Amino acid sequence: MSKFVTRAALAAAVLACAGGAHAQTQLTPAVKELAAAAAKEGEMTVSWSNSTMGGQKGAAAFTQGINKLFGINIKINWTPGDSMPNVGNQIATTQQNGLPSPTDTYMGFSRNIAVLYGRKLFHSAPYKSYFPDRITDAVVEDDTYMKVVSATLGWTYNHAQAPSKLERLDDFLKPEWKGKYATTAFGAGFDQIAAKEAWGAEKTIEYGKKFSEGAAGFMRCNEMGRLASGEFLALGMDCSGDSAREWIVKGAPLTRVVAPDVPLVSYFYFAVPKNAKSPNLGKLFTAFSATREGQQIIRDQTHGDLHLYPESIVAKEVQAAEAKAGKKFASGDIAWQHSNDAGNAAQQEVAKILAAGGKK
Repeated sequence: MSKFVTRAALAAAVLACAGGAHAQTQLTPAVKELAAAAAKEGEMTVSWSNSTMGGQKGAAAFTQGINKLFGINIKINWTPGDSMPNVGNQIATTQQNGLPSPTDTYMGFSRNIAVLYGRKLFHSAPYKSYFPDRITDAVVEDDTYMKVVSATLGWTYNHAQAPSKLERLDDFLKPEWKGKYATTAFGAGFDQIAAKEAWGAEKTIEYGKKFSEGAAGFMRCNEMGRLASGEFLALGMDCSGDSAREWIVKGAPLTRVVAPDVPLVSYFYFAVPKNAKSPNLGKLFTAFSATREGQQIIRDQTHGDLHLYPESIVAKEVQAAEAKAGKKFASGDIAWQHSNDAGNAAQQEVAKILAAGGKK
């Protein structure tokens, strides 16, 4: 038996213990009514990439979990989807033309949601009445946008081959790291680095110029195998850390660092388009994501979860990073995104700098 399999089995056991035994989620009259309406619709579709929420495997897990909790018999179909921004644009375009949405539940990052926010594309619902002990004002925004996964800004590196530890953003600029790390083509995370809570736009753009000079190439955030193999020794920034956790559980020699320089927690959201074919099922799916059962499926499929819940694995990372930084992290939610125009503009500028550097 390989060490990767042995460690993976051990890690799975630890996570199972961390989740703990608990009573089945109690159903309120409001959510029972929603489940009955959803059962009549019978089927729903989710459209996102295969690496998002486990793709087909994740859809099957959600189907089983929802049917078990609510005592109904529905099916969730998964179809391969485009990027989150592009699917959001497709929802807007289909609504404008009187066509059904390509997905009955949309998943988007806080920045994607903020861009679409003013167009009022999504259903509101009395989500807090469905699971009042789990869905609070901190979890759902405007009774419409449900936080499902927390994302921290950071990087991942191969500690077995690293020339030194990468503990802060400035460590990437050390001479021994030049030509050894990768980045993303779109400058992932630089909007948060440029936020007023962190470095600000001017300092971030100057850092981006130096960072670009030392970068060896581009890679995607879900390509952690390239770090494990030693092709690159680090990825800065790594989007959310979910892929890194997956490889660490497998036993890969990787370390994931939450940036103490950037005291923010951002979010991925679920929302139900107003032109969804199965809006009640979309709402039930969205509400289910907040339950213990739903969050466990999300952990199983993504190696991430919402840090606002006591059983969260991401919460432990956030708490450790807050202790290191000596401050509480701010919430990079939809409202915060609306206040970060300068940071978003700085990210676009850094992306141009990276592209001009000719990284491949």
